[in-house]
Amino acid sequence: MYLHSLRLWNWRKFGVELDGKYGFEIEFNNGLNIIVGENDAGKTAIIDAIKTVLSTNNQDTNWVTEQDFHQESTKLKIECIFRSLSDEEEAYFYEWLTIYPDRTDLRVIMEAEIYEDINKQKKIKKTIKAGPENLEKSLEDTVRQLLSVTYLKPLRDASTELSPGKRSRIAQVVKNLSDFTEDSSEQKQIIESFKTAFDKLKKVLEVPVLKKIELTVDQFFEDNNKKVPEILNKEMSFVEILRKLELNLGEVGTGLGSSNLLFMAVELLLLSEEAIGPKIAMIEEVEAHIHPQAQLRIIKHFEENSKDTGIQYIFTSHSPILASSISLESIIFIYNKQAFPMKKGHTKLKSDDYEFLERFLDATKANMFFAQGVIFVEGDAENLLLPAIAEVIERPLHRYGISLINVGNLAFKRYTSILLRSDESKLMEFPVSIITDLDLKPVEYYNGPCYLNINESLNHTIARFYGTDEIKNELERIYVTTKDVFNKSKTLYGHKIKEKFTEEDEQKQKFKEIENQIEGLLKELTPEFDKYIEEVQGAIKTNYFNSIEKTKVFISKPWTLEHSIAMSKLG
Repeated sequence: MYLHSLRLWNWRKFGVELDGKYGFEIEFNNGLNIIVGENDAGKTAIIDAIKTVLSTNNQDTNWVTEQDFHQESTKLKIECIFRSLSDEEEAYFYEWLTIYPDRTDLRVIMEAEIYEDINKQKKIKKTIKAGPENLEKSLEDTVRQLLSVTYLKPLRDASTELSPGKRSRIAQVVKNLSDFTEDSSEQKQIIESFKTAFDKLKKVLEVPVLKKIELTVDQFFEDNNKKVPEILNKEMSFVEILRKLELNLGEVGTGLGSSNLLFMAVELLLLSEEAIGPKIAMIEEVEAHIHPQAQLRIIKHFEENSKDTGIQYIFTSHSPILASSISLESIIFIYNKQAFPMKKGHTKLKSDDYEFLERFLDATKANMFFAQGVIFVEGDAENLLLPAIAEVIERPLHRYGISLINVGNLAFKRYTSILLRSDESKLMEFPVSIITDLDLKPVEYYNGPCYLNINESLNHTIARFYGTDEIKNELERIYVTTKDVFNKSKTLYGHKIKEKFTEEDEQKQKFKEIENQIEGLLKELTPEFDKYIEEVQGAIKTNYFNSIEKTKVFISKPWTLEHSIAMSKLG
């Protein structure tokens, strides 16, 4: 089973709809999930909501406080829905299941309410139940423990957690491993080994310690009341023995980064053994204290490990390196108090777009997932000029949380599509600007006719050159040169020549004649440069989703951005 979705009512920054519907919903993958977004987007609120309902296996107490209630609300609710239960899990959780014709869910809810007690003191009442809506039953602690998650906090002190002591995490983990159950031979052997080791130590200390102590003690007591000192073994339980252990990498002065990696490995040890219940590992700021190359290694490990072990990983991250190195299917973008999965079916990306982006989405481009808006440009010149222009007009991009992304070519559509939703009922409305240029050469550049408008009459004439009355309207638009007109007409009508002339040389000769005829037909045609600009602008804006959600396309005309700047007062 895995955590399929989380819904929140009046939990922290997430409120509730006017009709009482949940104010926030997020769906998770059965595998790796990376939750990204700018600071204060709500990533920690999501993790804390899951912890509060399901609890953690390190026995930390997850209290509900007044700060957890949204604004002035006095009631909150959190709902976790689990899916893909095994037969054993369905049997174990049977009385709390919600059964549909095509699936079975386990729905767990926590409700909390602020109330005043008899002394007018504010208190918080919290209940955790499970079951179909309006038919929920209390969830027993023993059952709830099977739903607990492994959690690593963001500012984790790995060295302390792995040190000996009463709160030793390594002791908690080892005692719960199946190899060391209470009646296991391994546990008994460890306890016996400690007893044997003590007996040997006792013999070693007999002469250099006990005998010398005995000589002094004899002086303190009467001859008829002699006392004999001895070293006794304080019988330790298995857990007490484990609390003496310290786990490290065998090096003096191991750094925070290495300790964090070791700590992760320890925490995940138990998950792989669980047979009943979800295997959920939640790590906030998974990149904490870890350098970029190590980040890449661990995220690739988690990607593969989730497939092999069935562990569901839910991570939060501020790292563009991580966001750029994993499949887009695993990324969930938190923006404007909503969760937007980047996986197929949720965006306007096509399948080949996903393949393209997973090859070319580097850390710089992945920065869009941590911004308040993004500007896409097509080259190095724009990438250098725009920040400078923004500074000049006193609108520095970094002050407004804007990412400038150089796509390096005209692949705007692939990048903008990821920020547009396929479900029009749940739009992202993420501000996107595309800055491009027409890169059109002026009329004076061409020696011959240019910017030629092929209307219906000219189309009919050209069709007759090919010996056909079958008119193709696709020819009717503006072309830059007569060569462009000929190539398009050849595509539309050329089959007539190939049907009539079987020899390749004859076909070539006929096509050359038609090309000359078209040149003669169009040589006196007046260039329609301005109209062509309008057509190209319209096509670019349509292709790049101008005015869809909050996407805007800005085009410098008639040539490049550099040319426009040179011709302006800035130049």
